[in-house]
Amino acid sequence: MARNIRKAAIIGSGTMGSGLASHLANAGITSYMLDIVPRELNATEEAKGLTLHSPEVRNRIVNQNLKNGVIKMKPAGLMSPGFADRIITGNLEDDLELISECDWVIEVVAEKLEIKQQVLKKIAPYIKPGAIVTTNTSGISINRIAEEMPIEFRQNWCGTHFFNPVRYMQLVELIPAKDTLPEVFDFMCRFCEKVLGKTVVVCKDTPCFIANRVGSALGTGVLNLVEEYGLSFSEADSLTGVCIGRPRTATFRLFDMVGIDIGTTSPKTVYNNISDPEEKKLFNYPAFVDKMLASGQVGDKTGQGFYKKVGKDRLVFDHKTWQYVQPVKADFESLKICETKKTLPEKLETMFQAEDVGGKFVWRHMKRYFLHAASVIPEISDSFTAVDRAMRYGYNHKVGPFEMWNGLDLPAYVARMEQEGETIPAWVKEMLDAGIESFYTEKNGREFYYDIAKKAYVPSQAPDDVIVVKNLQVDGKMVKQLPDAALYDMGDNVLCFEIQSKNSALSLPLNEAFIMAYEELMKNWAGMVITSAGKNFCVGADLKGAMEYIEAGQFSVIDESVKVTQGITLRHKYSPKPIVAAPFGMALGGGCEISIQCAAAQALGETYMGLVEVGVGLVPGGGGMKEITMRALERNAGTLAPQTEFLLAAVQTVASAKVSGSGYEAIDLGLMRPADGVSLSKEYQLTDAKQKVLSLLSSGYAPPIEKSFPCPGLNDNALLLMVGKTMKDAGNISDYDYFIMEQLVGIMTGGGVSKGEMITEQYLLDLEREAFVRLCKEKKTQERIRHMLSTGKPLRN
Repeated sequence: MARNIRKAAIIGSGTMGSGLASHLANAGITSYMLDIVPRELNATEEAKGLTLHSPEVRNRIVNQNLKNGVIKMKPAGLMSPGFADRIITGNLEDDLELISECDWVIEVVAEKLEIKQQVLKKIAPYIKPGAIVTTNTSGISINRIAEEMPIEFRQNWCGTHFFNPVRYMQLVELIPAKDTLPEVFDFMCRFCEKVLGKTVVVCKDTPCFIANRVGSALGTGVLNLVEEYGLSFSEADSLTGVCIGRPRTATFRLFDMVGIDIGTTSPKTVYNNISDPEEKKLFNYPAFVDKMLASGQVGDKTGQGFYKKVGKDRLVFDHKTWQYVQPVKADFESLKICETKKTLPEKLETMFQAEDVGGKFVWRHMKRYFLHAASVIPEISDSFTAVDRAMRYGYNHKVGPFEMWNGLDLPAYVARMEQEGETIPAWVKEMLDAGIESFYTEKNGREFYYDIAKKAYVPSQAPDDVIVVKNLQVDGKMVKQLPDAALYDMGDNVLCFEIQSKNSALSLPLNEAFIMAYEELMKNWAGMVITSAGKNFCVGADLKGAMEYIEAGQFSVIDESVKVTQGITLRHKYSPKPIVAAPFGMALGGGCEISIQCAAAQALGETYMGLVEVGVGLVPGGGGMKEITMRALERNAGTLAPQTEFLLAAVQTVASAKVSGSGYEAIDLGLMRPADGVSLSKEYQLTDAKQKVLSLLSSGYAPPIEKSFPCPGLNDNALLLMVGKTMKDAGNISDYDYFIMEQLVGIMTGGGVSKGEMITEQYLLDLEREAFVRLCKEKKTQERIRHMLSTGKPLRN
């Protein structure tokens, strides 16, 4: 049976339900979001003369959640505001028949077994044959929820535990029930990975599955260690954050963000559903936490938890005096040394070997973490790699509990644990006794992990249809190593150009690499994809290098460098062989200019694209202004709207250094074309980009034709600057911002050329380059660049 999910029903519209509806909308899936009917009128409804039978009242709960949990959600759950139209609201009394249209029904109601079972019975008559039904529970048994349902229902039933916020959290735990058909479960794994862009971890139906089973013990563990060592919550956060490979929110800032009431739910669930008395101890927490909950100190949502913001100060809670006090800076020698180390193994080694309180605290915490994670295998999973993935993608840890030992002497530390009276899980002892001293290893550039069942290393493998650049290199598919870049053979005669410069910044060597790559493309290849080895696609020019040229007065070098970059992007645009950019993360300044001047783009959903040069006192110089001007003029052609309406939107995007909130919003801003693609899955993005190249070729790709076009001219220049002057007079932009805006508008409108006079792309490129170099000579631009280099933040002088 070929399956596809075109429409879904989401039963429950709270935080998770709204988040799921938003992300399904991002994936192009229409969903019905249904919730309960209110039993009482509120004051507003009474004043309007409404009754409990009024549609406005009956859909009040779901519509409020649509408004607050979808449309106004911060950070945005939708990748484009217009996607809200893909979410249709209703209630669980009047609109149950809508469920019959759906290929997937997701139950997201309260975390209580009886409620979930009641809801399933209520919706079951409306579920069409073969439709998949899942529950988004964080810890209740998947089998127990559906135990009273007929076999036909249970065969299409499983658990899909998404993490919140759904759009941004990479992990989804998939839990098969005992009667789930293998083909149903396989489909859901594939769908969540490829369509929704998630990292799937397959779990057994055990209390709180994997991430929360292991992760919730971390919070309770730190709470108990704080009591034992007499540390403040802020000191504990200093020890359980970046120094051990975790987010800056560490332990207690994370509690406050999530909500202490929510953060203590999983430990309680695990405690009540496991029988091992030793493991139960891991999920106990000090009595003062319940007292905090009773007094309403549950975190950020109530304004106070382990921390409290008072004015500009963030105070920390002292549970002994029951007062909020100024946090004391953690004063541990081990931590000071740790902060000087660059790699995580070096940081961990520093803390594990330290004799001060900070080091002992970290060792106890991480030892407990490791032993607990190892002890619940194979109960929760047959492979420790699933635990590592769950902690990385569910808790945003840099590494999981088994990955953290890479680069450390595992046998020595296990021996230390034994000396301290700890019991080492049998499978770990067996691995070490066999002479295997690391959970992961690398052979000939390929990663391997220890397979517990096979008692040997096996290779880590991506799905067959996923292109991994590292694997291309390992498999001998490297075509050529270039300056700050490399070329790989993606198959089907398609090249892959990988940016490898420091911080993925544009550099003179990278410019050279682009030229060499184009020459290679023209020889024997059909097309090319541009990607990056960094965490971002490309953050723009190397500001430090540019500043060195500015301070040396070598403006001719800057002029020549900009000219080379312009030539590269123009060559990409008019290449007879299609070049597709695959931007992800930040694609700023020059990174944006590379992306928008290729034949097409295949962006990642989480792509933050913008022409942001104004923030450092410059204008886009690599063809960005030229391209955004031409696109504005193209959109205006054939409409009755004044030309300035389209130009103004473009200039405002650049003048405000607007960055898209997603790949889809880059389309909304005119930085990407409507025909460009967006992949929600980072894993599949290169596969999709290669397919974009092949699709262009199969449709008979021909590059655009270079031609002249009528210049907007002086009249439009004056009209556009009127808007800038209004902003300056209102104090919204500085005098220097307005000066830069004059340069931007001057480029867009053709300098001093009269309206309608025919100009070329090269003419606009020359204006771009001249303005860029001119601004480099300005003192205030130099101040902005220095400020950005020293603080990482823009200066509006």
